[in-house]
Amino acid sequence: MKRKKMTFSLKMLWEGFRQCKMIGIFAAVIIVLGAVLAPVAQVIEMSASPYHTKVVYEAWSANPVMLLVLVAAPLMTLILFHFLDSRAASDLYHALPCKRITLYLSYAGSVLTWVVVLLLLGTLTSLITCGFTHNYIVLLKDSLLPFATSIFCISFLVVSGILVSMSITGIVFTNILFSGILLFLPRFCAFALQNSMVRSLPFLTDSMNMGFFRNGNNLLFAGVSAVFGITDSGTVAEDVLSPGWQRQHCHDQQKCDQLLYTFLLGLLYFLIAAFLFCRRRSEAAGQSAPSRLLQHIYRIVVTMTICIFIACMLYMDIVNHTARNGWFMYLILYLAAALVYFAYELITTRKWHNLLTALPGLGIVALLNVGILLGMHMVQSHIVAQRPAMQEIESVSFCNTDGSEYISSSSYLSYQDYVNLECRDIEITDPTAITLVSYYLDENLKTWEESASAYEKKYRTSVSDTYEAYAESDESALTNRNDVYYAYNVIIRTKDKTLNRLIYVPAAETEKLLSALQSNQAYVDAWRNPPEEIDGTATLSEQTGVYYLSADQAEELLQSDREELQTVDFERLYQQVQNGAVDDTWVSAISYSFWKNGKLYTLDCPIYEGMTPKTAKKFYEMIYEAQKDDAAFLRQLTENSDKDISYSINAYGGDDTAHAGYYAFASDTAQLNKDAAVQLLMQYVQDRPMQAGESYVTIYLWADEGLSDDTQSLNLQLSLDDAFFSDEKTTDLFDIDNYNEDGLIDNSGEDGLG
Repeated sequence: MKRKKMTFSLKMLWEGFRQCKMIGIFAAVIIVLGAVLAPVAQVIEMSASPYHTKVVYEAWSANPVMLLVLVAAPLMTLILFHFLDSRAASDLYHALPCKRITLYLSYAGSVLTWVVVLLLLGTLTSLITCGFTHNYIVLLKDSLLPFATSIFCISFLVVSGILVSMSITGIVFTNILFSGILLFLPRFCAFALQNSMVRSLPFLTDSMNMGFFRNGNNLLFAGVSAVFGITDSGTVAEDVLSPGWQRQHCHDQQKCDQLLYTFLLGLLYFLIAAFLFCRRRSEAAGQSAPSRLLQHIYRIVVTMTICIFIACMLYMDIVNHTARNGWFMYLILYLAAALVYFAYELITTRKWHNLLTALPGLGIVALLNVGILLGMHMVQSHIVAQRPAMQEIESVSFCNTDGSEYISSSSYLSYQDYVNLECRDIEITDPTAITLVSYYLDENLKTWEESASAYEKKYRTSVSDTYEAYAESDESALTNRNDVYYAYNVIIRTKDKTLNRLIYVPAAETEKLLSALQSNQAYVDAWRNPPEEIDGTATLSEQTGVYYLSADQAEELLQSDREELQTVDFERLYQQVQNGAVDDTWVSAISYSFWKNGKLYTLDCPIYEGMTPKTAKKFYEMIYEAQKDDAAFLRQLTENSDKDISYSINAYGGDDTAHAGYYAFASDTAQLNKDAAVQLLMQYVQDRPMQAGESYVTIYLWADEGLSDDTQSLNLQLSLDDAFFSDEKTTDLFDIDNYNEDGLIDNSGEDGLG
């Protein structure tokens, strides 16, 4: 009697743990091997190069095989609770001298115990392995706990979802089917509805605010959708296991929300499963549903998993007035949904006569589809009506101001990506900015209400024409037009809500906005102050720089670049990075890793000739000194060598020269006058550091037997006299592409090497 009153049994937990040992031991071996082999393989590859920089590992990249836990946990659950699918086994387990809740909690606990054991084993092995390889690999220890906790929360959610499904169904097919429906359908429905809204209403952005209940807070859904490329804009799989970009003053909030939401949802399912498990009748084993009513409900739910996406497609076509053109397609899709409806009944019951009794349920399916369409129309009306007045708006943020709706959220960031992510939580309270946002949001919505085509013509065509004018350097097209608009992704905050909107503002008003942004010191600082790097991770993003410059040299350049960026004119930097509207020469970029709010990022910090001249000069001097010996060796080879040397030559006319835009190339694809071409080129190669805006040449040469005993190939970037492009022999020995002022290509060389 005493045992019957127990709600948990260590003995039963151990029995469940033992039954899962085959899966657990196999997963443990794979996870340990992954934790050892991944870093070791990286070290072997890096040790072969004298120019390597340290690799920074987050927990997920140090041992991605630890994700195997997410496969092991549901398999263990299906095995331990498989007695629910067999009438004989179910009767046996229910006859045990213990309460059902004891059996449930003990067996579920054994699965979660295995999850914890596997996570601890993988984490400790990664720590030890990366500790031995610290000269090559930096393991961000702060990422270990969030990574393991994320996997545990996802595993808990999956296990709980499977337990709910197994408690309401009685065959393996429906166990798995309804587990998937329960775990994914609600979020996929929310995503489909949100996505159809965004696609139909052009003033919405992919980052529609849903607060605590946003899709990304469900780690399971976020991970699966990222893998299959059906997630919110810019999200990648590793973002699920990394906190991502947050507010600076509450940098852990997003990750806490993710973990808390996923855990609470798992806990809810776990409690529901416990209730259903204790009330389940043994007669339900071997049946798809415990009752005929539930069979009807299950059948309708399965069918609606298809209909929800059809309804979303139909809604978008209705809004865009194109539904009439696709009526036949929708007829076919709904017929397919009806086929799934009857197929489910036949597969689960295996009784043909049940198809007739299932027929009335199609009426409920039809009503649900109509309800979805009406509901989406009501939501649309609500969104369009959200036009906060100037006095209602407390602050605005500009998360992207380059005319594009996309902001990268991956781990690799351009400088533009970085500042846009950094600035989207900087609250602008300037009255001018708020007034412009309020006024033009209302104007944009009125234009869209007039017609979608009017909106497209007025705003999106204007933006396209503007970029074309920039590309063609047509200043008159930019300054003399009154109908030029720029696109801004704006976050609007009022007392009661936060709105994410794409707003088009006339070019004539952009100076006012820029002035408002410039008046906010935090905004200016975000542009001028790149984040602190992780030691030993700086490298040059260009191949030549990577090959010739050491990590210490890259670090020196980075520090110089950071100092110059802090004093650069804000408006000039802004216009160059966002719009490319400033005539400045891009020299190179320094790539480095940084740790931001629990996530690892790689940033390209640009070097410009005009804005960072000291760094640009230092960069070219370093390149010159680093390849001085190789340049001398190149001259020696070209003057006197009996080797069969292959060349790949690319010469570029300097931006500040008479031959700006000229491009000459020669390759080893043809042997015609190869030696003569190289000899001609070397006459114009200058023995001095390169300078931004001047002509230069990249040379790659190799020989099958090696260039020397210790040199297999050479890769150089050298200063080139602009007169090279004027030499008549150049057109004979090289292929010349001349990009003239009209953007046309004049192939003047017909007998070249290429």
